[in-house]
Amino acid sequence: MHPFPRLALWRGCRVLFVTALAGVLVGACVRDSAPPGAEHSWERQEDLAPAPAVIPPGSTIVTFSFADSVSNQARAGEVFNKYGLRATFYMSSGRFGRSGYLTLDQVRALAAAGHEIGSHTANHTDLDAVSLEVARREVCDDRATLMSLGFPVTSFAYPFSSDSPTARQLVVECNYNNARAVGGIRNPDGCSSCPVAESLPPADPFLIRTPTSVKSDWTLAELQSLVLQVEAAGGGWMLISMHGICPGSATCDDTYDIPEARLDAFLAWLAPRTSRGTFVMTTHEVMGGPVKPPVWSDGGTFPFDAGVSDAGVPDSGTPDAGADAGVPDAGTDAGTDAGTPVVVIPLSNPSLETDSDGNNVPDCWTRQNLGSTVGGWLRTTEAHTGSWAQRPRISGYTSGDRRLVVTQDTGTCAPAATPGRSYWVSAWYKTDSRAAFVASYRTATGSWVTWTAGPDLPTSPTTYVRGEWVTPPLPVGATHLSVGLALRGVGFAFMDDFTLEQLAPTPFAPERVDLAPPEESTGLRVHEAPPGEDTPADRED
Repeated sequence: MHPFPRLALWRGCRVLFVTALAGVLVGACVRDSAPPGAEHSWERQEDLAPAPAVIPPGSTIVTFSFADSVSNQARAGEVFNKYGLRATFYMSSGRFGRSGYLTLDQVRALAAAGHEIGSHTANHTDLDAVSLEVARREVCDDRATLMSLGFPVTSFAYPFSSDSPTARQLVVECNYNNARAVGGIRNPDGCSSCPVAESLPPADPFLIRTPTSVKSDWTLAELQSLVLQVEAAGGGWMLISMHGICPGSATCDDTYDIPEARLDAFLAWLAPRTSRGTFVMTTHEVMGGPVKPPVWSDGGTFPFDAGVSDAGVPDSGTPDAGADAGVPDAGTDAGTDAGTPVVVIPLSNPSLETDSDGNNVPDCWTRQNLGSTVGGWLRTTEAHTGSWAQRPRISGYTSGDRRLVVTQDTGTCAPAATPGRSYWVSAWYKTDSRAAFVASYRTATGSWVTWTAGPDLPTSPTTYVRGEWVTPPLPVGATHLSVGLALRGVGFAFMDDFTLEQLAPTPFAPERVDLAPPEESTGLRVHEAPPGEDTPADRED
């Protein structure tokens, strides 16, 4: 059950129109399993072009970016997955599989979990220290290589913050949508006269400003201060530059790694701040734009396909012999609030009882197997109410999930939806593993976008409990909504009795934060910036 009452949570959320396309941009939505080198087509690339982002003043957007492709980023991704949060990982394809760096399978697992894959040059090259020919090869060919491996790439990060006008022009010519440097935003290490946040949208999409890279000795309070300073200033964009993590809670050996326990504590603190109008988004979600064709440094190109929907594989067996009428949740529901009107959205076959064609899949629902899992599906009599429930099982896990979602059609099953509104989803479930709510939306052109997912629900292996989740506001251009539950780890999940409600728009009342200097308001360590640090001059990235 969601830790906040569902209506109280909504009351705390401002109306935020954002382009949340992480599931499309990354492997969880790259649903065909064509091997690298297989022929692709551009015919569905309009699916990846987001609606215009409209982020009202006062919103705080936090983006986590990891660079350098170091191997411990695989574990960092799992920490983000725990809280239903997504990051941007800027990759150097020339490092894949080398000692100390990510393997291709690990990168694919990050993508399948919903994280954005960006580029950081093929070999982590200082673009201002090489010839124009070499720089072009590093910038263009890394993106083309990543896309040939199946990753839609729109975002770039300058190694060593080598962001000269020449480098920025190369990024434009190689068909990226945006690029970030490092520096130019106030942080615990200094830059005290710098702004506290990047603007939305940034003044230069190919020179996005960030604080200096996070270091191993930064405290939890200092990490939190990056978010608090944006909230206190009335909103903006905080793009946090990171490199990796180390086990435990002590200081890491690498200056640019932070302890896993500290990252975990930071995300645990940050995730519930959606109720205060603070949202975690990937770089692409903030910047938007279509996935442009890849361009090799010699001018060549190739078609790219972001994938097609996988309807899943229905089982052909018989229902199991178990029977359980279900046990009510011992806890209390969030209740109702007459001051916040909601609209109940009727779902077709919400209790999963009707299976008119006898294929073991309930009418108006679809099984989807995303990524790489081993397991199966069962129509089971072990239901919460009625006679039937659905049970996915995963016995071998590499990436992705197995999910039951409302059939993504033109309106017979998928209900019409309103942009700018959030939706409350609930279902009864039992699980011994990681399970979470998921949502997709249909665009005006008829394509479906895998949109967002909630945090992991509490485990309950033997007793049905009610899970709840409030979606972010639906993006501009969405016409219909599909919701469901996903199993995303080894184990099982029983699913039954879904409900959906549309929440009314409610004005956002920001939490008051006094604008005191950091050392006065929080006791944070503050280092004055040396002369000249007001520009993005940090080069450790």
